[in-house]
Amino acid sequence: MRKLHDIEGEAIMEIVAGRIVASMALAACLAFTGPATSQERVSPQGANVPNLSGTWMPEAWSTDEWPLEPPYSEAGRAAQAHWAAHPEQDPSYACIVPLGRILSAPLPFEIIQQPDRVTLLYEYDHQVRRVYLDGRGHPDSYPTLMGHSIGRWEGDTLVIETANLEPGYLRPQGMPYSRETRLTERLTLVDGGERLRAEIVIDDPVYYAKTWGVTKYYRRTDEEIKDYECIVREHVPADGGSQGEGS
Repeated sequence: MRKLHDIEGEAIMEIVAGRIVASMALAACLAFTGPATSQERVSPQGANVPNLSGTWMPEAWSTDEWPLEPPYSEAGRAAQAHWAAHPEQDPSYACIVPLGRILSAPLPFEIIQQPDRVTLLYEYDHQVRRVYLDGRGHPDSYPTLMGHSIGRWEGDTLVIETANLEPGYLRPQGMPYSRETRLTERLTLVDGGERLRAEIVIDDPVYYAKTWGVTKYYRRTDEEIKDYECIVREHVPADGGSQGEGS
């Protein structure tokens, strides 16, 4: 019997395989037309900060970047053991996809950069994040799937701090995080602006004994964000036993 996370992985692999074919066709076209250079991209803030706008494709599968054994606390190890014993309770299989799972997925996202905010549009579950750059802090409010994100520029690096997250999982193989989690992402253009380095730090005093993190790389792509249909697995009961499609 196949495990639930194997089935989810196969579904995402089908999407990625289709994108590889599309990328090959796009590369053939660009050989004749030539892509826009990074110097032709003008930042909304002028010459003071880099322009991160565009669509970004992950360069690696999540298993190449995320550790198999993060520094769990005793509570975190117990939460991971519970997930391993009851993976069908993972909300993602009912199309409730948290930020952690989106960050680890090998699917693209688009950045829209404005002077007072940066908006991230994810293909996975069509989730949207707004990173406020106007100096505000985090509100004292209820948690959400995407949490609340604020940012600032440190030289050429956009630093994003996210709080007010609903508890969730970082990987299709579990890796839980709690309500107390703070995520810090440092986004930096490298290789002449054609690649994006994302350093992600997880600070969760409930489930992890110390802060830890991963580094992901993305490449610019001229592909558009595709439609994404989330379907509740037939063998995963939703809403107390009903089955059907998620949106």
